[in-house]
Amino acid sequence: MNKIQELEKLLKEDVLPEVEENIDELLDIVEGKKSTKEDKDELKYMEDIKLYFDEVILDIENNNLKDEDAIEILEVLEEMRLDK
Repeated sequence: MNKIQELEKLLKEDVLPEVEENIDELLDIVEGKKSTKEDKDELKYMEDIKLYFDEVILDIENNNLKDEDAIEILEVLEEMRLDK
């Protein structure tokens, strides 16, 4: 499996479902009466992340993503995973 395929699999099976779950949870919080500015900022951040990864998936499907870019994104995802 090359790096682009590895990235696509990781995004579709792991990252995007988790991001979507976080967005759903944050939407519930933001719609509540006790939501804070931080909650709204976090929701916006997660929506931006989802948009970015959706664009990466589109680039992969349209063969517009280079191996170097895939490797860089995989490295960033690994760093994010380690920071949890």
